[in-house]
Amino acid sequence: MQIEIKYGPSYALAIVNLEKDEEVISESGAMVSMDSHVKIETSAGKKDQGALGGLMSGLKRMVAGESFFQNRFRAEGKSGEVTFAPTFVGDMDKHELNDSTLLIQSKSFVCSGVGVDLNSKWGGGKTFFGGEGFILLKASGSGPIVFNAFGGIRKIEIDGSFTVDTGHIVAFEETLTFKVERFGGGWKSFIFGGEGLVCHFTGKGTLWIQTRNPQEFGQFLGSKLPMRNR
Repeated sequence: MQIEIKYGPSYALAIVNLEKDEEVISESGAMVSMDSHVKIETSAGKKDQGALGGLMSGLKRMVAGESFFQNRFRAEGKSGEVTFAPTFVGDMDKHELNDSTLLIQSKSFVCSGVGVDLNSKWGGGKTFFGGEGFILLKASGSGPIVFNAFGGIRKIEIDGSFTVDTGHIVAFEETLTFKVERFGGGWKSFIFGGEGLVCHFTGKGTLWIQTRNPQEFGQFLGSKLPMRNR
């Protein structure tokens, strides 16, 4: 499987070239185009999981903000191309898992090889105002995975400690230890400091962050929309 990402950082497109009978799994609704001989199968889990296993896999992904069903694309009989794009305007990046684990922010998963398992992980940090907290998608196994960002992506190699606003996190390696806390460590900074929850990383590993915060952008956009007449 060869994956090329083009047209970033604003309108990135993942171009996946599959070998004969090779498969790629994507988030529901991510497909842009494909060769006519590529076959699609929609399911909640892997073929060998059974009905109950597929149900549980789908529910776990939903907890992390992803769709219940996923699409599996197979280049039947000969090599083929499938392209994918995210919902958000922004960049994409790819990472090769080698019997390892990557933690991805909700809604950032685009596609992966069949050797990558997706699950949900609670990151903690439920807010004072009852927000949903920091929900992560856990990708483990071996194979390529593609994820998207809102805005551009910055890749950071951490060796020690680093702090990021949770709304700007895209993905990070499980070798990093993280703790979600209030900005500034106290309620005054949290409420009046203009920030929300931050994530303190320690250890050694790779972190991907995005240059824009989709939640803050949504709040700004919502404040500019006209009120609906009741």
